[in-house]
Amino acid sequence: MFEFRALEVVHWDYWQRFTLPLDSAIVTVVGPNGSGKTTLLDALRTLLAIEDRETARDYKTYLRHNGKPFAWLRGVVSNRPDRNGRRPFFPLMEAEVTLACRIRKKGGDWSRDYQILGGDVSVETIEAQGGEWLGLRDYRVRLEGAGLTRAIRRVLTLEQGATDKLCQYPPRELLQLVWDVFGEKPVLDDYQRARAEQFATEQELKTLGQDLAALHTRLEAAKADVRSFEECGELQRERQRLQAEVAPKVALAERRASMAGSRPQLTGLRRALREIERRDAMLADEQRLASAKLDAAQEALGAAQSQAIAAESAFLAARDAARDAEQIDRRRVQLENLAASQGAGDVAQLLRAVETDRRRQAQLKLADEQAAERAAELDAQIAALASGQRFQPGFERDFRAALDRAGIAHRMLADCVEVTDPAWEAAVEAVLQPYRHLVLLASPSDAKAAFGIGEQLQYRHFVVAERAAPPPASPGSLLEVLRFAGDPPSWLPRQLDKLRRVADVAKGMQLPAGQDWITPKGYLREHRGGRHIGTDERNFGASARAARLRDLQLERSQLNASNEARRRERSELEQRLDTNQARLLKLDAAQELAARAVEFASAAEALPALQAAAQASGAALSAARSAVDDVREAQSNEQRAADRRVSQREQLGREREEKAHKLERDRHEYVRRVLDYRRQRSLMPAAWRSSEALAAVLAEFETEHEVQRELDKIAQRIERGGFVTDPSCVALRDKIAADHEALETTLSRRDAHLQRARRITDEARGAYINVLRATVRQYAKNLRALGELSGINVEVDQPELANDDIALAQAGLSVRFDFDRKGWIGLDDGEASGGQQVMKSLLLLVALLRDETHPGGFVFIDEPFAHLDVFNIEKVGGFLRATEAQYILTTPITHNLNVFHPTDLVLTTTKRRPNSHWAEPVAVLKRAVAAEAARRAATA
Repeated sequence: MFEFRALEVVHWDYWQRFTLPLDSAIVTVVGPNGSGKTTLLDALRTLLAIEDRETARDYKTYLRHNGKPFAWLRGVVSNRPDRNGRRPFFPLMEAEVTLACRIRKKGGDWSRDYQILGGDVSVETIEAQGGEWLGLRDYRVRLEGAGLTRAIRRVLTLEQGATDKLCQYPPRELLQLVWDVFGEKPVLDDYQRARAEQFATEQELKTLGQDLAALHTRLEAAKADVRSFEECGELQRERQRLQAEVAPKVALAERRASMAGSRPQLTGLRRALREIERRDAMLADEQRLASAKLDAAQEALGAAQSQAIAAESAFLAARDAARDAEQIDRRRVQLENLAASQGAGDVAQLLRAVETDRRRQAQLKLADEQAAERAAELDAQIAALASGQRFQPGFERDFRAALDRAGIAHRMLADCVEVTDPAWEAAVEAVLQPYRHLVLLASPSDAKAAFGIGEQLQYRHFVVAERAAPPPASPGSLLEVLRFAGDPPSWLPRQLDKLRRVADVAKGMQLPAGQDWITPKGYLREHRGGRHIGTDERNFGASARAARLRDLQLERSQLNASNEARRRERSELEQRLDTNQARLLKLDAAQELAARAVEFASAAEALPALQAAAQASGAALSAARSAVDDVREAQSNEQRAADRRVSQREQLGREREEKAHKLERDRHEYVRRVLDYRRQRSLMPAAWRSSEALAAVLAEFETEHEVQRELDKIAQRIERGGFVTDPSCVALRDKIAADHEALETTLSRRDAHLQRARRITDEARGAYINVLRATVRQYAKNLRALGELSGINVEVDQPELANDDIALAQAGLSVRFDFDRKGWIGLDDGEASGGQQVMKSLLLLVALLRDETHPGGFVFIDEPFAHLDVFNIEKVGGFLRATEAQYILTTPITHNLNVFHPTDLVLTTTKRRPNSHWAEPVAVLKRAVAAEAARRAATA
C-alpha cells in the first residue's frame, strides 16, 4: 500500500495553485469552519477516483467556483516494495510515483483524465510530454493493483463528522471488509469463481443432458421410422402374396364350389317347370266349369233388373199421387188460416211490416253472399294447410305461377323455416313478418328473368338469388331457435344472430347499449329504439301452420253456425212476408174454400191411402233393388274368380317361360363355368390346385370379396398410414444411435470430471478456512492491542466458518467493547455515547491497517476528535502513532492543544478574504524532529 508524499492543486475551488508536503505519518488539517478542510480531503479523493460518497458535492462543484476551464490535481506517493518485494505500482520501479488528474471542460461538461508516472513529475512536464492518459475505470484498476481496494475506498468515503459509521456495519459486512483489507477476499472470490465455473459446467452438462434427451427422442423417432419402414415392407409383401397366390387359389375354389352348387339348381328348375305345367292344367279345367256359372248369373241379373224397373215405375206413380193430394190439403189449411186472419190490422201497419221484412231479407242475402265468399276462402286455406302446404294469397300465387311458366325453380322462405322452441314462435313471427312472401331462387342465374317478372307483376316482396348455408348460431341469439330446410338469404342469418333473446325488458336493459334484443312477446329493441312488433299471424314452421289450421277450422265452424241461424231466420221471414202480402192483396180465402170444398174433401179422404200406397211401392222398390244388388254381387264374385284364374294362368305362363329361359341360361352358364374352371386350373401349379391347398386357403378367406377387402384394407393402411418408404432411415437410425452413445459417454466422463473438480475445490476451500480463521484472529488481536493502548476492553466472537457457501455468505464478525468497566456494548446497539461511537469506529478502522502482511497505507479521517474529551484524545493519538499507516486528519480550530500532539505536520486553512478572487494557500507547520525528540526524552 502506498502513502502520500506531496499534493499539488491547480484551480481547485478557490485555490489558485500551491503544493503541500504530506511526508508525515500523521497530518492534521486545521482551520475554521468553511475554510476548506473537507475541500482538501475531496481533492485527495478526486485524485484517487473516489466519488461514491453520500454527499451533494462532487469535483464539478469545486470547479464551478473559480470560473477556470481546467484544473490539475497532482500527488506524489510512495512506491516502496512490500515484504514480498513487490512494488505497488509495478512495473514502475522508482521510489516515488506521480498521480496526476487533469480536469477539463468539454462540450459544456467536465471530464477527467488520469496518468501514473514514475518519479516526481511536475504539471508542466506532464502537459508537455503528453503520455498515455487513463480513463476512470482503467485508473481505478491500477490503483486497486497498488492496494487501494474497493474496501479501502469505501473507508475513505467517510464524510465530515461521520467517523463513527464504521461501527454501524452489520457483523456480516464487517467480516467481509476485514477479509477484503487483509487480502482474503480475492481468494474467496477465486473459490466462488471456481464454484461459478462449476455451476456453469453443471448447467452446460444439463444442456448436454437436454441435448442427449433430444437425441434420444430423435433416436426413438428414427427407430419408429425403421419400424414403420419394416411394417410397410411386410404389408407390401402380404399384398404381393394375396395378389399372386391367395387370390387365384380362392377364385379357383369358388369356381369349384359354384360348379358343385349349380347342379342342384338345374334339377330344381326342371322340377319347378313340371309343377307349373300341372297347375296350369288344373286351372284350365276350373275355367271351363266356371263359364257355365257366369252365363246363369247373367240371366238372373237381367230378370232382377226387369223387376226393379217395374217396381220403380209403380213407386213413382204412387209418390206423385200422394204428393198432389198433400199439396191440395196444404192449400186448404192455408186458406183456412187466411180466412181466420182477415180483418186483423190496418193496411199501413202491414205495409211497414212488409218493408221491414224486405230490408232484412236483403241484409240476410248480402250476409249470405259474404259468408259464401269467406267460406270459399276458408275452404281453400284449410285445404292447403291440411295437405301440408301454406296458403298463398292471390298476388303470390300469380307470381309463383309466372315463375313456374318460365321454368324458374324457387321456394318460399316461409316453407324453409322451422322454429325449434315453441316459446319463441311469436318473436320469430314478429321478426320475419316482413319476409313472409320472400322468394328464394334455386339458381342465381335465374335472377335476371325473375326480376323481370317481378317488375312486370309489381311483386312488392324480395326475390333473393344469393343464398348461403347458415353459420353456427351464437348462444342466446334468435338464430339459435331456428332450423332452415334450405339455404336462406346470406344476410338473414347474420341479422338473426345479432338479435339476442331475453326473458323480459328488464333482462334486456342489462345488456350493453349497442346490443339488439327481443322478448318472447315480440318487444324489439334496436339502434333506433324499442317497439312492439308482435303479430297473431303464423306463417313460419309446421307448428305455425298447424295452429293456423286449427284457427281456420274453428272460424269455419262458427261460420256454419251463423249460416244456419240466418237460414232459419230467412225461412221465418219468407213465410211472414207471404202472409202479409196475401193480406194486402185481400184474397177471399172463404170463397175459394167454398168453391173447392169437394176437391179439398176428396184429397183429404184419399191422402192416407195414397201415402200408404207410396210407402208400399217404396218398400217393393227397395226389395227389388236389393235383389239386383245380390245377383250383381254373385255375378261379380264369379267374374272375379274367373279373372283371378285367367290372371293365375297368365302368371303361370310367364313363370313357365321365365323358368324355361332361366334353365337354358343356367345350363349354358354351367358349361361356361366348367370350361373356365378347367382352363384356370391348368394354369396353376399342381401344389396350388390340390384339394388340401384349396381347403386351407378357404379356411383363411372364404370368398374373393374377402381377399379384395383385405387388399383394399392393406392399400388404405399403406396410403393413410404415413409409412416411411425411404430405406435410408435404417442408416440414419444407426448414425443417431452412434451419436447418442458417443454423447452419453462424453456426458458421463465430463460429469465425473465435474464431481472431481467440485470435490477438489471443496477440499481446498475447506483447508483455506483455517487461513480465514487466522485472519479473523489477527484482526481480533489488533483490536485487543489497540484497545489496550486506549484503555478499552475489546472482545471478538469468532464466527462460525464452515466449508459451505451459505455459511460463508452468512458469517459475521461480532465485536463488543467495555468502556470504563461499565459493561459490554455491541457495535451499534444504541447504548454507546457519541464519543464512544467514534472510539469504536477508530479502533475498527485502525485495526484494519495494522495487518503485518500489508503495512503502510493511508486513511482520511474527517474530525476524528469530535465528541472526545481530553483523556480520550490522548488515547486516540496514542494508538494512531502505534500503527504504521499514514493518517490525514481534520479538526476545527480549538483551544485543546492535545489534538496536535500525535501529528508532525499541520496544514492550516483560512477563509477567502472578501473581494478576493482566490483564497490564501494552505499554511504548513512542521514539527522540528530534534526538538520533539528532546521533549519526549525529557518527558520520559
